[in-house]
Amino acid sequence: MRDVRLIVDRPHRDGWYNMAFDELLARAVGNGAEQPVVRFYGWAPPAVSLGHNQDDADIDRAACAAAGIDVVRRPTGGRAVFHKDELTYSVAAPADDPLLGGAVLATYRTIAAALLAGLANLGVGADMVRSEAGPAGPNRAASCFAAAGRYEITAGGRKIVGSAQRRIGNALLQQGSVLLAQPQDAPFAGLRDDGRSATVAQALGRPVGFDEAVAAMTAGFRAAWGVELDPVPASGGERAAAERLAAAQRAAARRENC
Repeated sequence: MRDVRLIVDRPHRDGWYNMAFDELLARAVGNGAEQPVVRFYGWAPPAVSLGHNQDDADIDRAACAAAGIDVVRRPTGGRAVFHKDELTYSVAAPADDPLLGGAVLATYRTIAAALLAGLANLGVGADMVRSEAGPAGPNRAASCFAAAGRYEITAGGRKIVGSAQRRIGNALLQQGSVLLAQPQDAPFAGLRDDGRSATVAQALGRPVGFDEAVAAMTAGFRAAWGVELDPVPASGGERAAAERLAAAQRAAARRENC
């Protein structure tokens, strides 16, 4: 296993840029031009992301626009997530990577172990779900946090990390949200979790900022995987490419929703 590149994106960027950057990282890894990479980032302004194949009708785009909330589509699967006060992670690696590759559930399990170690560093007692969750009621199709799937993370029986994965060419890309302070009950967007989600602030009884969460997760990933995470900031070329792809995807979405 090679060392893993670590990108901590500051300042926070909008959802179009965030999704474009993750997609480009996955494609670079799949083409052999990039080592495995972990990226930590946040969102400004807040946004709702839809899963790659999720129906647009699951959320209220007009209400989101009125609230100043972007609606973007993730390159990974799963259901909708409201991104505000959270730490978002992505992992991109070759699909046959000795540590991170293999079957989809094996990758989920490997990444879940790192997330658990990071949460433990914050003082959050969390568990890995060992079996598939059952139906979560009529809102199951809308919110990612309506139920926890296998190898996802819960605290006190409530989902605290939501993750989704997709294979893109020869690479795997997994994205996930560690809820710091933002519950996922967002009725203005058509998202309800009926109390099934938890935040780090709720678990600890205190606020946890982005930088504290990044430090805890970085240490957790290093310990769980037994690798070095090499901090290598995004280059100017990478940022420019992400901006171009984000602009193209934003324009395409506007045409589709006119």
